[in-house]
Amino acid sequence: MISYSYLREIQKKEVESAALTKLDGSFYEQVAEFLKKKKEEALSTNSILSIKEYENIKKVVISIQSKREEKLFLLSLRGQAVDGLTESERTLFENISTTVQKYRDNVFEVLSKEGHDAPRIKKIKIVKDVEQYKGLDNNVYGPFKTGEEALLPMQEVEWLLKSHLAELL
Repeated sequence: MISYSYLREIQKKEVESAALTKLDGSFYEQVAEFLKKKKEEALSTNSILSIKEYENIKKVVISIQSKREEKLFLLSLRGQAVDGLTESERTLFENISTTVQKYRDNVFEVLSKEGHDAPRIKKIKIVKDVEQYKGLDNNVYGPFKTGEEALLPMQEVEWLLKSHLAELL
């Protein structure tokens, strides 16, 4: 059941954690129904308190959506798989990931034709959970769960393969 306190709890988790909070697939539809109910309540009572509550709920929902969108972009750029997405977020994530991969393929192809060494990135599948860590390039990678797929620089791939934490795809 959606409530203001539940939405604030999700907002807090999204802001405080780098990981996405797992949401029901129909979360935004449930929120839309909740907002509709609160708007009707605000209009029917014409209470300033009800109107402010409705406006605050909208701000919280926008904050949640914006933070989740930011995380989705970052995860798709890193080539990490994610769980707990709504249906619309899953579509967005897949579209971004596909577009990013096409862009990278195009850049690698152009660089290869020009005789430049293309950045060495490989796709792997994680076979054991890996906690978040700082890579040799000082970038943060992970956390990764068993079964996730990721696009990583070759030096990170080599380390994960040698440690038997991943396999090449």
